[in-house]
Amino acid sequence: MLEPDQSGAKMLTEQRRSIIAELVDEQGSVTAENLGTRFGVSHMTIYRDLKVLEALGKLRFVRGGAIRNEHDTINEPLYFAKRKIHKKQKESIAAYAATHFIRDGDFIILEAGTTVSAMVKHLKHKHLTVMTNGLETVNEATSLLPDLTVMCCGGILRDVSHTFVGPQAEQFFHELRGKTLFLGASGLTIEGGITDPNPLEIQVKRAMAASVEHVVLLLDSSKFGQRSFSLLLALGQVHTLITDANAPSADVERLRALGVDVRIAQ
Repeated sequence: MLEPDQSGAKMLTEQRRSIIAELVDEQGSVTAENLGTRFGVSHMTIYRDLKVLEALGKLRFVRGGAIRNEHDTINEPLYFAKRKIHKKQKESIAAYAATHFIRDGDFIILEAGTTVSAMVKHLKHKHLTVMTNGLETVNEATSLLPDLTVMCCGGILRDVSHTFVGPQAEQFFHELRGKTLFLGASGLTIEGGITDPNPLEIQVKRAMAASVEHVVLLLDSSKFGQRSFSLLLALGQVHTLITDANAPSADVERLRALGVDVRIAQ
């Protein structure tokens, strides 16, 4: 798939519409204005795209943009589909997090989102212990054994996200104590905080956050201004946010004013 930021107005209609559908799945909502700027096309072109996608059942057209279909309100795109979206930004954020926020001997929690799981390849530290609820995170970490100690919770395995959820997963993290949680999310707004689509995932992530000294949120710039189904954490519960250079400067400054240590991964 073409990177949307690079293809501009020359992008084929089918490619543009496919990316728009993926963005709605991932973020929960999009605005026509932002889409027009992103793809370098007119408001009417975006309007036609959204109406076609609505007819195909990919989204629901609303004034000013589109949202997920109501029956998809608490769902999210498949794990491997999400890995393809904003891949370059996710990789740079993951590398920055692993380089600047992990030391030899740390006990860390890696939440199972695609940006966080991209950190695994950068874990070159000694005597590191990784705790996770992510099946794909465990799979990727096998290449680093036995230099890395990996602990995975039990629970119910979700087919959409390849994560373990439920009471067993929550209890696992309630009983552990780590240094740093590396966390992903679907959206962030200054007014609404950090949001995510699935309540089961949210409960596990909150248990993770309660068991560590430091919460690091890994969020690419496309998530800014997006609001997902339910509150995950308030902004005051996050110590550090790592994002990319396209993050809105006004939001970055407001977050810093609120006491969040915002880092820009180059």
